[in-house]
Amino acid sequence: MQTAIADAMDARCKEPAQMAIRKEYLSDLDLPEGAFAVEFGSGTGHVTHDLITLAGADRALGIEPSPVMVQRAETHFASEPGLSFEIGDAKRTSLEDGSVDLVLMHTLLCHVPGPEDVIAEAHRVLKPGGILAVCDGDYDTATAQIADFDPLDQVVRFMIDQNVTNLWVMRRVAGMLAASGFDLGKRRAHSYVAEGEATYYLTVINRGAERMAETGVLFPETAEALKDEARRRVEESTFFGFMSYVSQIACKPG
Repeated sequence: MQTAIADAMDARCKEPAQMAIRKEYLSDLDLPEGAFAVEFGSGTGHVTHDLITLAGADRALGIEPSPVMVQRAETHFASEPGLSFEIGDAKRTSLEDGSVDLVLMHTLLCHVPGPEDVIAEAHRVLKPGGILAVCDGDYDTATAQIADFDPLDQVVRFMIDQNVTNLWVMRRVAGMLAASGFDLGKRRAHSYVAEGEATYYLTVINRGAERMAETGVLFPETAEALKDEARRRVEESTFFGFMSYVSQIACKPG
């Protein structure tokens, strides 16, 4: 399961449309010289790497609870100077108080019960004047629907229901940040439309259909047929996959 999720994360991170979203909000950040940046929930490492290449940090650390993800990240970026990864919990990191210039949470808070605890930890480790960047999906907008009663859209909805804890977290995050003592900065909307071979969105369809079969919602043959339907749509250029993302920048008062 962890390997399948790591494969899906790699596919998503490498998609040009997803890379463009990260560039839009990370390139806005103004970090001090020699900045140290940390990603909470770093997955397979691609977005942590962006903290150096896009945000301009001198050093970047990815903290991730899954050993499988950390191993994948280290394999991808073993030769990158200034970049490291460790197994850890975003609610209780080993970082010192006021030691970090930038904390990033990219598609993390949607999965975390008690997201306020993660935000509080970011506030603790950030220096006065340090930046928090949050970006996540507005998951109620996710769709693969191209007609009434489209069964592929039900697969997407099931996948989200099984994997997303906080469906509307980006509609609530500004209030959480303010309550934790952050000053709010720029908030932006980002549209994601699956392009070309729809590599990432097909992983959503595939994992959703497989999970529906595992839980007895579908027979295995039906799940395979729906995965086939998605592949055929991609081949025939009729596939549609869409979701909105939202980014929110905040600052720890100096």
